[in-house]
Amino acid sequence: MSKKLLSIAPIVIIIPIICITMFILSSSKNHEEKDSQIIIEEKISDPELTFGKPIKTNNIVVIGKSDDPGVFKRPNFINDTYLFGRPHKDLEKNIQNDSITFILKKIDKPLLMEFSPSGDKKYFSTIIYISPNDTVLFEVKNNKLIFTGKNATQNNLYTKLEAETLEYGKTPYEDNLLSYKEKIKAVYEDKKQFFNNYISKNKVSKEFISAFEKLLKYEYYDNLASPRNVMVISKNGDFYVNDYNALPTLIEKEYLNSEIPFDSDAYFDGLSVKDFQDIEAMRNTHFFKNSISVLVQHHFTKHDAPYYSEERFKAEIDFTEKNFKGKIRDYIIGRMIWDYYNKGFAFGSQNINFMVNVIDEYMASVEGKETHITAMQEIKNDILTYDFEMSESALNSKMINHVGDTITLRDIFNRSKKRIKVVDFWASWCPPCIKQIQESKPFKDRLSVENNVEWIYLSIDTDREKWLEKGKQLDNFLNFRNSYVLVKGKKSSLARALQVHQIPRYVIFDKNHKVIVNSAPSPSDEEVFERIIDDAQSPKPIR
Repeated sequence: MSKKLLSIAPIVIIIPIICITMFILSSSKNHEEKDSQIIIEEKISDPELTFGKPIKTNNIVVIGKSDDPGVFKRPNFINDTYLFGRPHKDLEKNIQNDSITFILKKIDKPLLMEFSPSGDKKYFSTIIYISPNDTVLFEVKNNKLIFTGKNATQNNLYTKLEAETLEYGKTPYEDNLLSYKEKIKAVYEDKKQFFNNYISKNKVSKEFISAFEKLLKYEYYDNLASPRNVMVISKNGDFYVNDYNALPTLIEKEYLNSEIPFDSDAYFDGLSVKDFQDIEAMRNTHFFKNSISVLVQHHFTKHDAPYYSEERFKAEIDFTEKNFKGKIRDYIIGRMIWDYYNKGFAFGSQNINFMVNVIDEYMASVEGKETHITAMQEIKNDILTYDFEMSESALNSKMINHVGDTITLRDIFNRSKKRIKVVDFWASWCPPCIKQIQESKPFKDRLSVENNVEWIYLSIDTDREKWLEKGKQLDNFLNFRNSYVLVKGKKSSLARALQVHQIPRYVIFDKNHKVIVNSAPSPSDEEVFERIIDDAQSPKPIR
């Protein structure tokens, strides 16, 4: 079971989901290798799908040309109407030479949709506005994505906006929340001014204007609620992504010894529950979802219980039930379950039972909502695997060390039968993985000494040379004795047994090689992580 949706922090869970894409429109905590993105099955040519010919059905037709074939393989139409934004499921495609026709089905209302084709030469990310029976035309040429046709003015807006306005990604938090707020507010105002100038000169629909204004507004709220303090190093220039758990820590850091308390209401511009009763905003932008999740946890819910405790969980659910209804309520509680799960809340028999009951009650309340039920069932299935024994094929999965020797997981475990083991799945192409390896070393070293913990680094790289090169760069952080590249990567028996779909991923094993937690929180959450390790060393049974 994959644990992370959007980047870096669990609330991101938008979740998004791929190592490169999580950094473009929102942060995500886990990443997937570019080549592992969803590839839609090719359909046999249909005379009704001939390039350029409109389809008279309640579908959306997207017709494109490209000099980069990767665009056709990894189109990535992200549907934010799902519980967690995921690639649109009901999608067909028909390729004819350098042209392609996509058919998007089961979209019955106008919608802003992220279109992020991952080409072989370049990754693109934009937002298009689509309606049933629309035909959208685009062309990728010389590393540029351009829309044509009757809706080109609307669909080219986001790309122009991002290119010609201030960037949130270049506006990090720098030790002062009020200063950070002023900087991102300037970004928001710059984008609003560009948008207003654009629509005054170009013909766009009223519905599009309304949807796009909401996107800009909730993008600003999202950056307020989740300050950008995580730097991503890129060959195209460094940038910063949101940390969805940062706000309480930053407030404590700044105001612990201050005589003036942090004014949360002023920081959030007097935001209230009424500002988040907009179902159309939730349909059209993941920024609404990200920001309301953080605000319920860190701003709206007034409770002194520790974060990610049962008491706090109940308080947040109670607040949500009293203040939200329908689809918004369903999203907030579903996201809450996901976040608590990602924080390792379900570890231990008492919390497992509580969490399973919460999930069962939630699934009963959203009966018939496929994406909600599927997401919750995956979490429940993973929770119920805690404290399970590995299969023989998984234990015999092969890996290679830096000198080229082949070894199995069983061999590694047998070297340290009296230690708790933490397996860290990572890859050379995953910035969050590398960041955690570097920044958590002091904490890991302490647990190794005080709690007798062994750290095992398993790369899912398909290119061994890139793994070796990155390993040399991380020489001061990785233990070469316990650093390996996993043969067959995510297709190995081990990865399949543990359902490793996204990284970074941390799996904790007890002294008897049983899985204690299949999707452990990040070691950066030191208090939560150490509590799991302490409990794992207790003589009492886990379940």
